[in-house]
Amino acid sequence: MIEIYFIRHGQASFGQPDYDCLSSLGQEQARLLGRYLHNTGTRFDKIYCGSMKRHRQTATIALHQMNGDRPLTMAIDPDFNEFDSSDLLMNSLCKVIQADPTLAEQTRHIHNQHGAIARIFEIAEKRGLVPADEATRLNLAMQFSDRVLGAITNLVRTVGDHGKTAVFTSGGPTAIALRQALATDREQTIRLGRELRNTSVTVLRHDQGELNLVRFNCVAHLEAQNHANLITYI
Repeated sequence: MIEIYFIRHGQASFGQPDYDCLSSLGQEQARLLGRYLHNTGTRFDKIYCGSMKRHRQTATIALHQMNGDRPLTMAIDPDFNEFDSSDLLMNSLCKVIQADPTLAEQTRHIHNQHGAIARIFEIAEKRGLVPADEATRLNLAMQFSDRVLGAITNLVRTVGDHGKTAVFTSGGPTAIALRQALATDREQTIRLGRELRNTSVTVLRHDQGELNLVRFNCVAHLEAQNHANLITYI
């Protein structure tokens, strides 16, 4: 039996030229996550991380809070990265938003808004930043799903029968793992993915060849601060 902690990255830099970088708030979220894991006695036998900057930043900050300066081995696996074109989309949106004062005002506080990701994709579709052809979109989604499920299979094979493993990743791979565990359809999977908050912890248990959901979208480390602005979605 393996427990896999899918940890979403901290708040990224939406609205900036380089989305793939933690904001100052994202860094604070990662610090609070690490302290919480340390204080609750959580220890990982193996640590995986996507290769995106925001994944590595979140992991480094959180693990420092957990373990101090003790050296840790972290396996970088790009198969746990977000959907391939996601950052291109976010960076393109930055230019669109900066060129439109009305849109800039509408999205100024979007980080904290429930449904933020749905709103972002609505803007992207209207501006022609995503493929219009449904068959193309489905094919890309299938390739993404296969990549993430392959990474999970490799993780399970490497970790063995027992252990607690962290995966620092994005919302998309976490949603794919949830789809495998809950047998949701594509639309349900998208809705689950849009609920995932920054530095949220989703725990799945792999046992006898199956994934089972243990915990979903937990941000107890942020809620304990009693500060609503710490809860973000992008």
